[in-house]
Amino acid sequence: MPIHIQLAQEAEAQKSTIEKNRNLPNELMEQVKKEGLVKAWAAKTVGGQEAAVSKVTQTIREVAYYNGSLAWVIGVTGCSSLFSGFLEEEKAKDLFAHPNAMIGGYAGPAGIATRVKDGLIVSGHWMWGSGITHCTHIVGGVKLMEGEEFKGTAIVFFKPEEIEMIDNWHVLGLKGTHSIDYKAKEVLIPDARWSSFPVPKPKVESPLYRFSFLGALSLSVSSVALGLANRALTELKNLAKTKRPFGQGKALNKRAEIQQKTGQIEGQYQAAVALFERTISQAEKEVEEGECSLSTKAQIRLTSAYTTSLSHSVVQACFNLAGGSAVWQSHKLEELIRDINVVKQHGMVNDLNYRTVGAVLLEQDVPPFLL
Repeated sequence: MPIHIQLAQEAEAQKSTIEKNRNLPNELMEQVKKEGLVKAWAAKTVGGQEAAVSKVTQTIREVAYYNGSLAWVIGVTGCSSLFSGFLEEEKAKDLFAHPNAMIGGYAGPAGIATRVKDGLIVSGHWMWGSGITHCTHIVGGVKLMEGEEFKGTAIVFFKPEEIEMIDNWHVLGLKGTHSIDYKAKEVLIPDARWSSFPVPKPKVESPLYRFSFLGALSLSVSSVALGLANRALTELKNLAKTKRPFGQGKALNKRAEIQQKTGQIEGQYQAAVALFERTISQAEKEVEEGECSLSTKAQIRLTSAYTTSLSHSVVQACFNLAGGSAVWQSHKLEELIRDINVVKQHGMVNDLNYRTVGAVLLEQDVPPFLL
């Protein structure tokens, strides 16, 4: 059995503790780091795998089948390892070369950074710090200022002791991701620990780093949704073998209307998987030979949003067909419906992404940082 599935099954077995603590166990995350699951997209020069997007997203889907929180943290912090292909070699080594290196955080420009002689003075307040209590460095997106003049956006890499973590992750689903807020006040970040963002041209020559950076993040998020949808179908099929609603006699799997609806739900899931895999395959072929085109970046974002929406529909439909059985915390569908509703809210896959895609399709100018 692959190690990532073993770890996912461990997380599922510890679900009650994970949700109570609102965080993944340190021992589990140390094993995740040891096995390289958060460095799959890191450059080989810093001990990473430069693994294909198709391979990594499949891993995330398989982990999410057992535990959405673990899959989420692996996905979003693993995406941060892409930075290693865009930084100067010494910067990349300082951040990623340690065997247990793990970087997470929020890259949106929620902070302010002022240029000084030796680097940046940074203050700000960031949200969605998924898994950052396990990270060796924490990303923070900033607006770059020189005096009163706006110079663009950037990312900084904090050491954990340089920020204040705010334990406020009290939420509906993905409870174990501990996606807390964090803030910094007038922290000096040396030049070795910041970079322009959106990312400039890659420093490492590899098809992986020609793939859409933000597209990889959006696909990681939708991978979690697909894994949850797959598990929801399994739970429905298993429940349908034994559940006999009071006064109706036959088990669910023998009822014509349940059979029809299950077929429809299965079709939605298979359509989502087919679109997801086709889009990644086409994008990977394109970046083997050159740059990722604007139209392909738009297609990736469309796929991420739509497959997440379809996955949400699948989980919701399975929950509905399960009836009252699904409302109990002891039933997996109760966990799945909570998790999928949090996944769908994420900015990389929510419905606002359709506007960006539509603008590209209608030949309107779209700022590169949106794709």
